[in-house]
Amino acid sequence: MDQKGNIKWGLWLFLLFNLAFDLQGQVSYGGSPIYKYELSPDLESCAKELHFAASQQQLKSLEQYSKGQALTFAHQYTVNYTPDNSGTWTTLEDGTKVWRLLISSPGAFTINLIFDRYRLPEGGKLFIYNTDYSDMIGAFTSENNMTSGVLPTAPVRGDEVVVEYQEPKDVPFHGELLIGAVNHDFLGFYDLGSLKYGIFGESGSCNEDISCYDADNQLDIRRSVVRMLVGGVDYCTGTMINNTNNDGTPYMITAAHCMKEDAAGSTTLLFFNYESPHCAVIDGSNLQTLGTSSQSITGGETKVLVDSLDIALLKMEERPPAYYRPYYAGWTLSSSPSAPFVSIHHPQGDVKKISTFSGELEASTYNFLSNSPYAQVDNFHWRVSEWTTGATERGSSGCPIFDANNLLVGTLSGGQAYCGNPINDYFTQFYKAWDKNTEENAHFKSWLDPQNLGAQSLEGLDPYADNPFVRISNVETGDDAIDSDVTVDGYLAGHNVMQATMFAEKFTGIKSAIIKGIYMMPCDYKYGSGQTVDVMVWQGSESPQTLLSKKEDISIGSLTKNKEVYLELDDPVEVTGSFFVGYEINYEGSPIDSFALYVSVADSKVNNTMWVYHSSTGWEKAADVYDNSMHYSLWLDVLAESVVYGDTQVVLSEEKELVLYHLPGVKDAIYLNSNQQFVDHVQVIDMGGRVLFTQPINKSGEEIEVTLNDIPAGVYILKIQLEDAWLNKKILVE
Repeated sequence: MDQKGNIKWGLWLFLLFNLAFDLQGQVSYGGSPIYKYELSPDLESCAKELHFAASQQQLKSLEQYSKGQALTFAHQYTVNYTPDNSGTWTTLEDGTKVWRLLISSPGAFTINLIFDRYRLPEGGKLFIYNTDYSDMIGAFTSENNMTSGVLPTAPVRGDEVVVEYQEPKDVPFHGELLIGAVNHDFLGFYDLGSLKYGIFGESGSCNEDISCYDADNQLDIRRSVVRMLVGGVDYCTGTMINNTNNDGTPYMITAAHCMKEDAAGSTTLLFFNYESPHCAVIDGSNLQTLGTSSQSITGGETKVLVDSLDIALLKMEERPPAYYRPYYAGWTLSSSPSAPFVSIHHPQGDVKKISTFSGELEASTYNFLSNSPYAQVDNFHWRVSEWTTGATERGSSGCPIFDANNLLVGTLSGGQAYCGNPINDYFTQFYKAWDKNTEENAHFKSWLDPQNLGAQSLEGLDPYADNPFVRISNVETGDDAIDSDVTVDGYLAGHNVMQATMFAEKFTGIKSAIIKGIYMMPCDYKYGSGQTVDVMVWQGSESPQTLLSKKEDISIGSLTKNKEVYLELDDPVEVTGSFFVGYEINYEGSPIDSFALYVSVADSKVNNTMWVYHSSTGWEKAADVYDNSMHYSLWLDVLAESVVYGDTQVVLSEEKELVLYHLPGVKDAIYLNSNQQFVDHVQVIDMGGRVLFTQPINKSGEEIEVTLNDIPAGVYILKIQLEDAWLNKKILVE
């Protein structure tokens, strides 16, 4: 059979692996459990088993709740588990003491815990993992000790979890641990997209993915919006917000009704960048892909909480690290903010969406739910009369609304809007909440203008703008993604008749960078495979050459279709010039075709970046292996810092050299002579790696105009996509 006969064009699949290192929650400090593959009889005999079953009536009743309430996804058990009254202790030969506790709640999609007391000595490590070790969080250490003494943890998949605490022989004090709550997830915290019961399973179809609305990542405010997990049981939306000191103090603004399970703020987790990583069409439809849940911070202190105004402000104990790429939104005290408006939110706890409103906000009175004990405050809210695009839903509560200058003007309290009837949503008026009350815990001014500068507006803040982390990708906006149905030949980048064993993605146009981690998007998997892979980073110009990093024997376990996984390297890797990231599949004694990732396939006017290795032929371009009329890119992105872009990544012959030039009197454009070469598109990228805009070209010519879209003066990279290569050129905008 023709080895190319079963290929379907679009985004293809390749075999890869389960990354148990895609940590589902807050900042943690590495390491691994000692007993990760062992459940002893002693541990099982001391297990704590809890029982809860959400009835159909209970689930149905949740559908009837109006906005103005947080979205509850879990049932909370109040418990009192400590190393003194629960679990088992073991002492290792080196004197390390290990405490383990098995907690079971049959039928739970996930389990999360709240430690009412958490205080570890230096050297102590805490892990939480499920019994097949397909999901694990930790290590939590003394670095996670909070002022409150409380530690909420992110959900771990499955209905059984093991808590493991390791304490070295010589410590200044014994660790203090008390589990006060076990939360049984009855909706599916990580898998709402796969549920089909009632309203649960997906947000309304009118809601647009932020990655499609802002395909070039120009909208900084999207990085300020976070998904909230409150008290281990509720979803809401919040916004990181700037203060006049511009010092990156981690303030988060939301609605007061979101905090009903955590008035103190100590059991609130914030998830950053939970969004579809790329705007892609899958299987001919707009089926969404889910972002990683690996970036979160935990625990805060409530600074403002006024139920009657529905306003809340938390100061988180942890600052989001640089690789989260956080942004602190700006704000305005204008009483007549400028249209148009956008609201960014997590409806139904879904990936980040955006709604738009082109009309004028109207001062209005929001009527609290009939069972609310709070009296309405007249004309304290903005009314969105009818959304231009999108709507809001439960889980959107607390989300921001931004004006035409991308400044926050309010937060969502509730309303009537949904996709079928997108009218009458109500947002607090930020300018009225600013100093309406005199008490410090009842207004924003004392916290967001701590030096009483009298600012009437404030721009947003990127706290790591001087050395930002950059997500580098070869996946093009709008690429199609399909599930291949390869019954004989196998996968393009996995087990197939070509008997290829290694696959890699090439990254070019960079002089130097430090790689921290890798993102990958699976589209299919088989649970329970014992297969392993090795993940590698190579230096090389024409093919993978010098091995820089290798992570061996990563096991395939439980993954989620269309949900991104993030692998953090053991140590950051410095690269100079072109580099490759890829993997080798180890088949010994295990099934094949256990996992698949998307591959972007396009026509010959897009450069090939995927490479395939065979023992008899070495490294080859995927286009040369499968079909040279098509070009391929793996859906595999790199997270890097200290990125320095090169001036060019290929050397053209003199007769093919591209020429950039200005025309007299034209200040908002530059021109390109392509010397008869076809130009697919161009991108303008700032020196921090952010794509400012993409301009389709689709032609050759001596006077190709590239508009500069009123970008500020400075030095930028012009990325030029040719027929079979691409170039980087530095440009100066004056």
